[in-house]
Amino acid sequence: MKLFSSEVKEEVKSIIRRMMDGVVNRRIIEEPWDPEVESMNKPFHFALAPELVWKGSKFERSLVTSMGQIGWEQIARVIAAGYHGHAENGKAIIGQTYSGRLNQIHNILDQLEHRRRPDWDVELEEILSIEEGDMEEVHVTADLYIHNERTNQFIYCEIKAPKPNSDQTKVSKEKMLKIKAMHPEANHNVYYALPFNPYGRREDYAHPHPKRWFDMINDEVVLIGKEFWDLMGGEGTYEELIDLFREVGQEYLPRINRDYFGIED
Repeated sequence: MKLFSSEVKEEVKSIIRRMMDGVVNRRIIEEPWDPEVESMNKPFHFALAPELVWKGSKFERSLVTSMGQIGWEQIARVIAAGYHGHAENGKAIIGQTYSGRLNQIHNILDQLEHRRRPDWDVELEEILSIEEGDMEEVHVTADLYIHNERTNQFIYCEIKAPKPNSDQTKVSKEKMLKIKAMHPEANHNVYYALPFNPYGRREDYAHPHPKRWFDMINDEVVLIGKEFWDLMGGEGTYEELIDLFREVGQEYLPRINRDYFGIED
């Protein structure tokens, strides 16, 4: 059973096409392959393997870089709006919480930077147990905000590349803790989301930088790949999204084969 409406499907495909247009135009038109320059820049590489290996490698690097900039947040918004009813990128979250909670958030972040082991449930319990200090206004911008009016569930997502750096992850952790400090209610949920897992299984996720701030294996607020996309659009969304990427890829395959690799049908 297909989950996406025709409108959602076409909007997602248009986002993917914009990314592919950039990659194909850069590699074929703007910066075409020059074997003399490439072999001069990588003489030892060219001595070891055929030119086609390095030509494919250059296209692959452009594709990976562009996928990091593809707008995972926008794709998630389109899918979530179709499934949950309302979704926004860059939503300003404004509220109030105790100054004591804000101080504890900063204490926890400092401790995590100096070898405290991350544990979201323990950290959140420490913060929410504090009801001291003046009420302070807090401003946070969520990468993705979702409100499901049917269930009255609120979802706030920090969406990062599959191998984020430490500073990005620290900022996301602080934002998530502040949102929960303002909204401790059970129907307000925050997540740290990665669009796919470059290590395959969740238990094998090994990129070191986010592991300083989250227990990437056990923290339930961490969503990787299928877990994230199925939250956005229901069970099966991950597989259906991959199918959309595959459909768009087939549109570009003849041109890539012909104009970049010189492969005729």
